[in-house]
Parts: sequence; C-alpha cells; structure tokens
Amino acid sequence: MRILLALLLTLSPVPALAWGAQGHEIIATIAAQQLAPRARAQVAKLLGSPAMLIHDANWADEVRDQRPETGRWHYVDIPLGAPGYVAGRHCPSGQCVVAQIVSGRQVLANARLPAARRAEALRFLIHFVADLHQPLHAADNQDRGGNDIRISLQGRRTNLHQLWDTRVVEAMGRDATRIAGSIMASVSPAQRKAWQAGTPVAWAHESHRIARDSIYPMVEGRRSLRLSNDYLRREIPATRQQLAKAGLRLAWLLNDTLR
Repeated sequence: MRILLALLLTLSPVPALAWGAQGHEIIATIAAQQLAPRARAQVAKLLGSPAMLIHDANWADEVRDQRPETGRWHYVDIPLGAPGYVAGRHCPSGQCVVAQIVSGRQVLANARLPAARRAEALRFLIHFVADLHQPLHAADNQDRGGNDIRISLQGRRTNLHQLWDTRVVEAMGRDATRIAGSIMASVSPAQRKAWQAGTPVAWAHESHRIARDSIYPMVEGRRSLRLSNDYLRREIPATRQQLAKAGLRLAWLLNDTLR
C-alpha cells in the first residue's frame, strides 16, 4: 500500500507553485536586505516585524485552498508564439499575476485603507513579484505552463513546470539565507541598478522570452522527454539571475510604494 501511494503521488499532477517554498524565501531574503528604512518600518508595522517579509513569502500559496479565486492570480498565460502581453487577451477581468501586482500596489500605497487590507496586499505582492520571475508562470504552449510535459531526470519523474518551480532551486542547496547571500555577492553594482526598474508588464515579457528561447526549445513539441543528468547544473546560472531580479525588484517596488 505504501508503494502504491508513493507511485500515485509521483504520477499525480502538481499544482503550479512558482519557485517552491525555498525559492520564495530566497527572493524575500534578498528583498528584506534591500529595504529602505521607511519601507522597512512600514513593513514591520503591517506584518509585525521586518522578518515577516520572509516568513510570509509563501502565504499566498498557503491560502489557495481556502481562497480558490486567487489561483489565477499567480501566473499569466502568454502563448509561446505571442509577441507579448495583451491585457484584454491574456488577463481578462484582471485575473492574472500582472494585474494583481498593479492592483496590490495601489492598495498598499493607500494609507487611508484599513491596515488589514494593506497587509494582505503586501503578502500577495511579496509572492506575486516572485511568481512573475519564474519563466513558466508567464508562458504557455497549450500545456498549462509546462505542467502537462512529463519529465524524467536523474531517475525521478516530474513535469517541466515543477522542474523549474523546485528542482532547479534545490540544486543550489537547502539554506535559503546562504543562497541569497551567495547570489547577491555575485551581482555587480551595474546589474543591481539595471534590474531595479521596470513594470510588471516588462517583467512578464522578460520571463516569457526566457521560456520561449531557453526552456521550450528542448521540448520540440513533445509531451514526454528524458533530460540529461547535468540539466539542473546547467540551469543554475539562469535561475540565480531570476531570483536576484525578483528580490531586487520586490525591494524596489516596496521602497517606491512605502516612501
């Protein structure tokens, strides 16, 4: 029975939880280190302490079962062959990660709103900015962002989406704080300045291009494939860069919103 249960869990589809818990903690750790004093104070006031920025990094995933209407807020399905994001086509009624970052920022910026509502908007923002930097949360090839592409890697079965959610991050180690420090030590001042900019639409375009140009070419229309054992190692540099961008941009957004 235990063997059968393990097999069923392996074959069952895994929900799209961008970067997994560890990836979100890495991004939030980077952001927390970059907060300006005023933003840090307001984060502490809304969440209870500055450290809650990291503690609540996965809150938006944890409430999805109780709030199923938020499920579509974690991603934007831009077709692989599309030239870019079109709100009316790819985000009807604002039900996508791009629109939710924009609206969440407006709520957070409005000091006249109840603190509880602003705190919830902050928790969503912490998570959604990270989500948008997972390339398969901004691209779709009629495969649910890679969830329908079965992958065999190093003797384990998964899917393309889950591979990028968790496996590429796990390949860097298990200590989120150490990994965040290592990532930031490799970021140059010029990169830091260049990455702390943009809009959710621009970030979506960037993630979409990565998925289109760097992830999907190996698939070649297949729904099942075996990857070489060194795949994760080869994708670590791109993963580190996306985690760095997400953390720096989250801090930049919060610093600009909570001035």
